[in-house]
Amino acid sequence: MESIVRDVKSVESDERRVYEVVLGRALEENQRVLVMVLNPGAEPDESIRRKAMADFQELCRQGTEHRQRLGVSVEEADQALEEAVRAVRSGKGKSGNH
Repeated sequence: MESIVRDVKSVESDERRVYEVVLGRALEENQRVLVMVLNPGAEPDESIRRKAMADFQELCRQGTEHRQRLGVSVEEADQALEEAVRAVRSGKGKSGNH
């Protein structure tokens, strides 16, 4: 398993266009892109699992800091996330509909 994390604001325009095409929508400057490559049926070794967990925990920590800095409650953040998931699943989360 491989993964990369990129700050949108520091991504070159060609690379950014690739992410936007894959995601089907425009990216915002304050966002990050996380790309993971998985091999179905293959178990990653322990060091890869530890790194993936550490990366995920760091993203969660940063998200919590951002939420707190904006004064958003956990409940409000959960509602926003649920709404975003519903929009994506219904096809309303595509480019131009956000």
